[in-house]
Amino acid sequence: MSDWIKTIFEKVKNLNSSIDKFKEETVIQSLPSYTYVTRAKALIEKNQFEDAKQILIQALELPQKDPLVYKYLGSVYEKLGDFENSVEAYQTSADLNPQDKLIWQRLGFALMSVKKFENAEKSFENANKIYPGNSDTFTGWGMALMKLQKYPEAHEKFAEAARLNKYNFTAIFLGAVMEIKLEMYDKAEMKLTFLANVCPNANNTFEFARLKSLKNDFDSAVHYAKKSIELNKKMLPSYILLGEIYTKRFDFDNAQHYFSAAEAEGLENPMLYLEWGKSLKKFEKYDDAKAKLLKSVELDAENLESSAYLGLCCVSRKEFDEAKPLLRKVLDKQPENHTVKQALAIIAFEEGDTTKAMELFRTDDEDAVNAYYLAKCYERLGNDTKVKDYYETALRVNPVYITAFISYAQYLLSKGEYAEAQRKLRKALKADSENIVLLNLMFYVSYILVKNNVYEYNVKETLSVAEKIEKINPDLFEYPEQKLELTSLLDNCTERK
Repeated sequence: MSDWIKTIFEKVKNLNSSIDKFKEETVIQSLPSYTYVTRAKALIEKNQFEDAKQILIQALELPQKDPLVYKYLGSVYEKLGDFENSVEAYQTSADLNPQDKLIWQRLGFALMSVKKFENAEKSFENANKIYPGNSDTFTGWGMALMKLQKYPEAHEKFAEAARLNKYNFTAIFLGAVMEIKLEMYDKAEMKLTFLANVCPNANNTFEFARLKSLKNDFDSAVHYAKKSIELNKKMLPSYILLGEIYTKRFDFDNAQHYFSAAEAEGLENPMLYLEWGKSLKKFEKYDDAKAKLLKSVELDAENLESSAYLGLCCVSRKEFDEAKPLLRKVLDKQPENHTVKQALAIIAFEEGDTTKAMELFRTDDEDAVNAYYLAKCYERLGNDTKVKDYYETALRVNPVYITAFISYAQYLLSKGEYAEAQRKLRKALKADSENIVLLNLMFYVSYILVKNNVYEYNVKETLSVAEKIEKINPDLFEYPEQKLELTSLLDNCTERK
C-alpha cells in the first residue's frame, strides 16, 4: 500500500474514532430537557434532593435553556436551604418564561428568604399580574410589605388573601398580627379567637397572649402564654412574655423562673438576656442584671437597647467609666433614647450637677427611677413637699422599690416623722422581709416610738426585729445598746405585773 493511501486510511480511522468518542460522551445530552425534569421530579417526590440537583445541573449543559429546568432547580435549592442559588435559578426561569403562573410567586418567597424584601414585593406584584387572585401570592406580598414596615398595606394584602381563601389560616394569623401592630385590637381578637378554636398552635396562641397583655388582661395573657409553651416547649417569645408579665406584677420568683426555663431549653437569644437583665434591674439585682445584659450584647453587639440598658446598669453600680462609652454609642444613633437619658441624669446627680439631673429626670417623671431621683434632688434643695410627692410617685409606680423605701424612711426619720417612717418600712418588709437595712431601720424607728409610749407588746415586737437580724447575721445588727435598753424596759414591765 502506497504511503499516501496509508495516510488517508489513518485519517479516516482517526476520524471514525473521534466520532465514536463524541457519540459516547453525548448519549445523555441527546435526551430532551423534559426527560431530566421528569427524572428530577421523581427524585424530589422521594425527598432525594441532592440527586435531583445533580440531574438538573446536567440538564444545564444542553444547548437550549429550558425555564422548567431552572424552575425545578430553584425548588431543589430551596428545599436544601440554599436560598441564594434558589433565587438565581428562579430568576433565570422567570426571565426565560415570564408568563409562568407560579414562577414569580416562588421567586418572591425565595427573595424573602435572603431578605431582599423590596425585590420580593415587586416579584409578588408580577405574580398577581400574571396569575391574579391567588391567595398565597397575596400572603407572600403581605409578608414582604410587613418586613418593609408598610403595615397598613400589608394588612390589606392579608385581608385579600383571607377573602380569596377562608382556610388560609396563615393570612388570617398575619392579618391579626398587623391589627395588633396597628392597634386594631378588637379585630385582632376576633381573628385570634377563631384560630384558637379552629387550629390552635404555638404561634397564634402566643399572639393571643401578647394581645391580652397589651390590653392589660394579664391573667388571660399568662394562660395563653403557658398554653403556647405546652404546644411547643421551644416557644421562646412565650417564655419572655411570661417573664415580662410577672415582672410587671412585681413577682420576682415567677419572672426569674420563666427566664431560667427558656435558658434551660437551650433558647439562648439576645432578646431573652435583654429582657431578663431588665427584669433583674427592676428588682435592683444589679450584679445579676449586668451579667445577663453582657450576654445579650455578646450575642448581638448591634442591639442598641442592650447597650443602653447595660450602660444604665453600670451607672447603677457606680461604674461610670465603663458606662460612658456604651451610652455614647447609643446616643450617636438615638439622641432621644430614654434609657440613656436616665443614665446620664444619674451620673449628673452623682457628680453634683442637680440642675442638669433634674432637667433630664423630668422628661419622664412617672418613671419610678426618675421619680426617686427627683425626690433626692428636692432633698438637696430643701423642698419638703416635692420630696414627698416624688417618693410617693416612685413607690406607687414600683411598690417593691427597696432603695426608694429606704431613702424615704431615712428622710422621714430626719424630719422626726417616726410613725410615717414605720408605716413605710412595714410595706417595704412585705416585699423584702430579710433586708438587713430595712430591719435595722425598723428596729430603730420602733425603738424611738416605744420609748415615747411604753407597752409590753410594742417592746416585744421591737425586740423581735432585733432577734431576726441577729438570726440572719449578728454582726449586722447596728443597735445593741438600744436593744439592751428595751430588754431592761421589758424586765421592768414584767416585774410590775
